[in-house]
Amino acid sequence: MKIPFRYYAGLLLVLLAVASCKKKEKAAVDTNDIKGNYFSIKQFALDEWNTFSGEPFLIVKSVRINNGKPDSSMTNSDTISWAPIFKAFFDADISDRKFIGKYTFTQFDDREDETHNFFYQANDEDLFTQKLLITIDDVSSKVKGIYVETYKKTFMNTTVQKLYYSPMKTIQIQNDEKPMLGSKKFTVTEYTFMR
Repeated sequence: MKIPFRYYAGLLLVLLAVASCKKKEKAAVDTNDIKGNYFSIKQFALDEWNTFSGEPFLIVKSVRINNGKPDSSMTNSDTISWAPIFKAFFDADISDRKFIGKYTFTQFDDREDETHNFFYQANDEDLFTQKLLITIDDVSSKVKGIYVETYKKTFMNTTVQKLYYSPMKTIQIQNDEKPMLGSKKFTVTEYTFMR
C-alpha cells in the first residue's frame, strides 16, 4: 500500500508544531567556546590605509578649545601626524575576544538615510568604550561612518571622548575632560579631507 504525500506533509507539520511548543532551555555560554569577535576598528583602519595610502590629498585641521575660536591649518596626507589619530581610535577597539559578551549588540535600518546600522552598547559603565555605531550604506554596503564614545574615570580626572570617522571626508575627536581640581577642558579636533 502506497502512503500519499499529503500524509507525510501533514505529519511533518504536526511534528514541527509540537517541537516549537517545547520550552527552550538557556544554556550557560562559555565565551571561550565562542568564535569570532566584534567589529575591528584596527582592521578597518588598515583596510582604509591600504586602499588610500600613496594618494595625495589636502587636509584642513581645525582645533577648538572650550568656547574659543577654531584654529585652522592646512596639511596633507604625507605630512600629517597620523599616530595620535590612530591611537584615539585604536584605544577604542573592541575586537579582542576578551570583550565578547560585554556589549549588547543591536542592528537596525534607517530608511531615511538608506543605511544599515550596527550598534554596540557596553554592559558595564567601567568599560572604556561605551558605544560603537557603524553605519553601512544599503546600496554599496560600504561603511559610511563610525561613531565611538569612550569613558575613563580616575581619582583625579574624568574624560569622555567622542570619535567620528566618515571615510575620506571627516575625522572628529572630541575630548571633554573634567579634573577634580582646576577647570574643565573641552577640545574638538577635526580633520576635513579635501579630495
